Amino acid sequence: MIELLNSNYPPVVTKFQTFPEAFYSLLQKSSSVKIASGYISEEAIAELLGLYNHGLKIEMSLVIGMHYFEGFTVGQYEALLALAELLNKNRFGSIFLSKVSKYHGKVYSFSNKKNDYSAILGSSNLTKISTSEKVYDTDILIYNEAINAEIECFLINLQTKYCRNIQEINRNEIKIIEPENLFEDYLDVEKVTETEKTKVTGALTPIFFDIEIKPEEKSHLNCYHGKGRKTPDGLVRPRPWYESNIMVSKEITTMPNYPRYMEFIVITDDGYKFKCVTNGDYAKNLRSVGDLQILGRWLKGRMENKTVLKIDDKVTADTLVRYGRNKIRLTKTSIPDTWYMDFGVNNEQS
Repeated sequence: MIELLNSNYPPVVTKFQTFPEAFYSLLQKSSSVKIASGYISEEAIAELLGLYNHGLKIEMSLVIGMHYFEGFTVGQYEALLALAELLNKNRFGSIFLSKVSKYHGKVYSFSNKKNDYSAILGSSNLTKISTSEKVYDTDILIYNEAINAEIECFLINLQTKYCRNIQEINRNEIKIIEPENLFEDYLDVEKVTETEKTKVTGALTPIFFDIEIKPEEKSHLNCYHGKGRKTPDGLVRPRPWYESNIMVSKEITTMPNYPRYMEFIVITDDGYKFKCVTNGDYAKNLRSVGDLQILGRWLKGRMENKTVLKIDDKVTADTLVRYGRNKIRLTKTSIPDTWYMDFGVNNEQS
């Protein structure tokens, strides 16, 4: 039996499951999973770490096919090492990097204690288990004993003959890159041109608000560390790594000119454009519109790139000290419904 899987983003919404729905359903029923993915992401590795921290007990081997040649962000690499250590310590499995050449496949093999196999093949990288990107993917879910046994055998050969364990690779061999765009494939975020950014900075007014980032244990920038969400299949999934909600003090929200209970466009000091909204009691909540991960990715991603925050760690007061800033400056511009948001440090514009 073969079942089609689609991303189901409008306007092409089908009757079939999505890749994440099939992935988590099979994960709950399995005792072992083997994965080969061309690409990974910070969000996906945080998701796997969170699943194990919330009680997942399953053997996992993960092959990553492209990053050894193209490079990792520091956040991706450090998170993978943390996941590899967790898997190794608990004898749950290992992480492998393709080293012979780039491997671009996306293959997932699930098995249970009865040695029944299921597999997913298609275009979905592991990034799809937790992401806000809007790339439409199509995969097939396979329930065929003979084919799935071949897939399982192939993945074993791939990891043993084509790859090396990430824990055995010297860090000096790893290419660390800074992402050119924190929001690649995010439909709700634009990378603005220098001309547009200059237009905005030239329209700044004297009205601004310095909003303190409060390092709460399980909220604000640390929602990931709060109570997980139980799926219909019984898995306890963490909140998304970048999900965030900035709480603004009443002292600020009641000041004249603060954007209370409204949506507005922000242009950031590093050149991104997205929408934010203020709501809640006294308009205390500052968050990105539609997708709560956008504002968090903008803030936490910058801390990751400065190597002061590791995926799966909490944002603390010390994190912000090491980053060099614990406040967001929100400045009104003379452009209607447009504000300038600054979280820059060092030589960045502020």
